[in-house]
Amino acid sequence: MDNKTKTTVRICGSDYTLVGTESEEYIQRVCLYVDKKMRSIATNPTLNKINVAVLSAINMGDEYFKMKDMQEETAAELKKYKEDYFSAYNAGKRLKDENHALKEEIQNLKIKIAKLEGSR
Repeated sequence: MDNKTKTTVRICGSDYTLVGTESEEYIQRVCLYVDKKMRSIATNPTLNKINVAVLSAINMGDEYFKMKDMQEETAAELKKYKEDYFSAYNAGKRLKDENHALKEEIQNLKIKIAKLEGSR
């Protein structure tokens, strides 16, 4: 059986009983956010509760899409940074390998020089 949480919340003066799998603290936090949104819009006395709810939903939808766009931009930047990191890592690895090969070549040349000087 699922662990369901039953929570009563107050939004814009009305009580609601919510059932979900999230913690009561999380549900309260979400509902407090919705309540604050609705109360900020409800300051206009010409709006009824339905209009307040719709305008609040539009505002939250706007926030959602802006955050989603920002998240997608951040994900794209992260992908680019990862690609740059791996490119730099691979370049560093190639340079390290090349440096090792050059050191071996220098060592071999020193041996050849020593042999040539010894045969004179």
